[in-house]
Amino acid sequence: MEIGATKAVQDRLKTTKIEESKGASLVFCWDTHLTKIKGRNVLFIVNASNRYTIAMTDIEQGNWKYYTMYISRVIHVVMQEMGYSEDQIRKYFKMSGDTTVTKTHGRKSVGGINRMVMDAQYFGKKLEKEAKYQWELSEYLNRDICQPEGFDTYGYPSELFKLDIRLLSSG
Repeated sequence: MEIGATKAVQDRLKTTKIEESKGASLVFCWDTHLTKIKGRNVLFIVNASNRYTIAMTDIEQGNWKYYTMYISRVIHVVMQEMGYSEDQIRKYFKMSGDTTVTKTHGRKSVGGINRMVMDAQYFGKKLEKEAKYQWELSEYLNRDICQPEGFDTYGYPSELFKLDIRLLSSG
């Protein structure tokens, strides 16, 4: 799995040497961006193929030290919440290979992140105080119709993510 890091994330990770993407299948690539929304630091975790977005807040210091493990864990938990079985999730992570931090996955993917950041500014509710996973914000962002990198048709990121996983399972 490749975890693309924008400049803001690279600065937070205090790293300057990041690998180029090795060309993994986009369904196994997640780009990450850190920004302020409603006065809180929000980490966007966005799938490069389908633009499925996970919004996280209040990331603890230790999680930045173990960034790849943290991102993998978040994706695992969100897939559980989406109703995927442990077997399906395990298969996804096995197919995705070793987890590495890379540069982001192209202009279209970064454009998708920028769109999510812009949309988040219009989110009408407060971010949940005690929650790290901002479920309502994520749901709001995943209802934005788009044509992401991995698809030649328009759709909702949540539906396109499910389609990607279904294609992996049948392949």
